[in-house]
Amino acid sequence: MVSVVNHHFGTVTISIVILMKGEKLEPVNNVGILLPTRGVLVYAQNDGPRVELNWQMAETAERVGYHSVWVGDSITSKPRLEPLTVMAALAARTHRVKIGTAVMLNALRHPVHLAHAVATIDQISAGRVVLGVGAGRSNNQMFVDEHLNVGVPIQERAARMEESIKLMRALWTEEQVSSSSEFYPIQNVTLEPKPVQRSIPIWISSNWVQRGLKRVAELGDAWITNVPSLELFGKCWQRIEDRAGELGRDPDTIQRCLYISVNLNDEDAALSEGDQFMRAYYSTPYEVISKQLLCVFGPAQKCIDTILQYKERGADYFIVRFASPNQMDQLARFTEKVLPSLA
Repeated sequence: MVSVVNHHFGTVTISIVILMKGEKLEPVNNVGILLPTRGVLVYAQNDGPRVELNWQMAETAERVGYHSVWVGDSITSKPRLEPLTVMAALAARTHRVKIGTAVMLNALRHPVHLAHAVATIDQISAGRVVLGVGAGRSNNQMFVDEHLNVGVPIQERAARMEESIKLMRALWTEEQVSSSSEFYPIQNVTLEPKPVQRSIPIWISSNWVQRGLKRVAELGDAWITNVPSLELFGKCWQRIEDRAGELGRDPDTIQRCLYISVNLNDEDAALSEGDQFMRAYYSTPYEVISKQLLCVFGPAQKCIDTILQYKERGADYFIVRFASPNQMDQLARFTEKVLPSLA
């Protein structure tokens, strides 16, 4: 059982789930929570973003049994708290949960800098980091501008991403690394500290993108996706399986992670609040976003049914993003009404 304590996020009332005295919940090993590193900016009031909401959610998620907490990434296109800084703070404030990126646009950063920062966070967290990475999109001028302003032509992002993954793994596991690669030539680099984990897990995101799915099969420890239909999920996974088979890789070694946006209210209220969230977050209405990424807005049973259907198709990990300004209230509802059915 959980109880609720009211706090305020700007003018929005939220609730913090707390454990009853002496009560312990068993961790659920395949569900994580996305923290509102963008939401605190989207809903900021005159006194600035309530960054502490991220610590409150992470600490609560750990107490009530979630396996992981996650942060998103963008620099200028969709402003948010800087992810590596947030991860370091989370590493110092939590003890058990995995801390991941869902997902980092790693092509926007030099891999030596990124590998160094991530290895340091892995040390702070005693080996709890997961690096989720993605290539991002090029279908909007704000994404083009974001890449341009950090010195990365957007047409190079996929090749840079792949080269970066290989180089970071080498830096984490080898004593001295040299590379004559196209984008990141380096000579005799020894990275210290090494991570606690022998090599930090790299989860790669892709929807129905052929190069992206190939990248998952070749380089990914896991696949992250938010495809909006079971049919498309199956088609994507088949493409990954086929490519893994060509490489002689067992596809069962690749975890399958579903990223799902949730609003737990009655149908009408969920659709209304979820639409407002999407417009604030993406400047795009729900009816458009829902065709691009998986959204489940409505009663808890609808969310349970959807997750279990994807689980039957092979999804074995779930990252939940609450499409609501009332983040802690949604976390409380999900914990009470949905999480027990997923254990």
